[in-house]
Amino acid sequence: MNLAVLKGVLALLATSALLAGSAILYKRHGTVGSALRLLGVAWFVVVAVAHVFEALVILPALGWGQSRSIGHYIDLGAAVVGVTLVSAGLLFEYVRRARQP
Repeated sequence: MNLAVLKGVLALLATSALLAGSAILYKRHGTVGSALRLLGVAWFVVVAVAHVFEALVILPALGWGQSRSIGHYIDLGAAVVGVTLVSAGLLFEYVRRARQP
């Protein structure tokens, strides 16, 4: 197995575990913060899938791994949206907990 494939699969497993954990937290609490974290982690799964596609050369027309290609911008955009949503979710949870007596 290629090292890039192994990295992609491990990243996909890790983000899938985070997604499952975030889904459980959302089901338990149902707050805006937990919903934002769940959506953010889902975007991290998109990043991991993009890396698996790049390593396995799936959909090569998207130009995975090449700068200024649609695959690069899918990967970058998903990472930026994921970080933004997870950060916003954590901020919402912090504010909610700070207001509770």
